[in-house]
Amino acid sequence: MFRARNKNFRAGDVLTLKSGGCPMTATWVGPVLFAPGTWLICQWFDDAGDMRQEMFPKETLERARDALPA
Repeated sequence: MFRARNKNFRAGDVLTLKSGGCPMTATWVGPVLFAPGTWLICQWFDDAGDMRQEMFPKETLERARDALPA
């Protein structure tokens, strides 16, 4: 079933930065103490095979095309 590409992200969604990059899996979605808005913690494997993790504001992300949720 096709899921709408809205901004209601949740843990397990496969996302990419709007500016490009590799697919990442959201592991946490919610507010943080030091900045307004909704933030997502995402994990992915870089080109060397190392796991990476970073936090992004939801406005910078979109659902990855043709990706299955975790």
